Amino acid sequence: MKHKERIDEIVKSLESELKELSLNIHSNPERGNQEFKACAWQVEYLKKHGMEVEENVCDMPTAFIGRYKGSKPGPVVATISEYDCLKGIGHGCGHNLIAMIGVGTAVALKEFVDMYGGEVRVYGTPAEESTGGKIPMVKAGLFDDVAACLEVHPACHHSDSWNMSAIDGFMVEFFGKPTHAANSPELGVNALDAMLLLFQSVALLRQQTKEDARIHGIILDGGTTVNTIPDYTRAEFATRSHRADDARELSRKIMEATKGAALATGCEYKIDHPGDMYEDLVSNQTLTARVAQYQREMGYEPKIINGEYKSGSTDLGNVSYRCPTTQPNCKIGDAPDGTIFGMHTEYFRDFACTDEAINVSYDYIKILMAVAIDVLTEPEFVAAAKAEFDEAMK
Repeated sequence: MKHKERIDEIVKSLESELKELSLNIHSNPERGNQEFKACAWQVEYLKKHGMEVEENVCDMPTAFIGRYKGSKPGPVVATISEYDCLKGIGHGCGHNLIAMIGVGTAVALKEFVDMYGGEVRVYGTPAEESTGGKIPMVKAGLFDDVAACLEVHPACHHSDSWNMSAIDGFMVEFFGKPTHAANSPELGVNALDAMLLLFQSVALLRQQTKEDARIHGIILDGGTTVNTIPDYTRAEFATRSHRADDARELSRKIMEATKGAALATGCEYKIDHPGDMYEDLVSNQTLTARVAQYQREMGYEPKIINGEYKSGSTDLGNVSYRCPTTQPNCKIGDAPDGTIFGMHTEYFRDFACTDEAINVSYDYIKILMAVAIDVLTEPEFVAAAKAEFDEAMK
């Protein structure tokens, strides 16, 4: 690890402020696109430490980009901050720690950007758990010039970066004609029949999907009274697969089945595809291997995933389609009873504000700093990550 003693000194000098930031975010949980306090605290912190901050990025009031450029040209290194919470749980995914690591790493790297050239950025990305604040940034090309994008996710283990599945989602509505179910059923057009036919089609489709494919569906509206032919039904669907193109194809097939169900029952239909899909996270193994090297140097023994896929999804996947990206996991504690505790739980939320979680986050700032310094100083490392990225995008 280059400059290890100086990295330790810099992080030590930032610890108290970063802990306060993380705990403030944790104790003031805000849902996606409503993270006004968390955003303001981070913007204030970045400006205080001499970073240029662009706010309201892509017309998202709680999105920001912090930048610091050296006087000499060089690669762009990016970190990620997430800070939205989960409904009813709070920070059960530890986004308060992701924010702390993201902005802390960016500020801590300023000295090395001055030393070697290049640029460090931290992207403040709202609504990771819902609408995906990274996606508008990706579509606007804001990651296209990034040499390496680095993010750490809290977890119940140390590991290198998983690949994550893509997820797509949409709503289906059927419109029929109501009538009395006993007196004049022949005059009705049954929207529930159309919906049930669609779900049967989806069930049959599952026989012809890849092993990594997942289809989720729930009926949100199925009728109002048992003795009235339902004239309106509504359902929500989500498709997942290891690769984005496969998830898109699953969605296309369900949409075609929607048309068929409408035709078979005489209903009208509407499909609402409200947002962009979360593409799969393609973990850059060149970056990931370097992260694992520094995890070991810090005294952690990471689980090596070797590009295996995990069923979860993240909008960081969309970033990974634009630049080399890695997201290692950091273990934030052990359950008192020795069991594994999962994310999106109250148990995880309670771990995310402990001294143990904060202290391991300091170490992961150092790990990301070490990788970032290598990006700034080793053109062959950057070239290898870029070559791998280009090959993966073919």
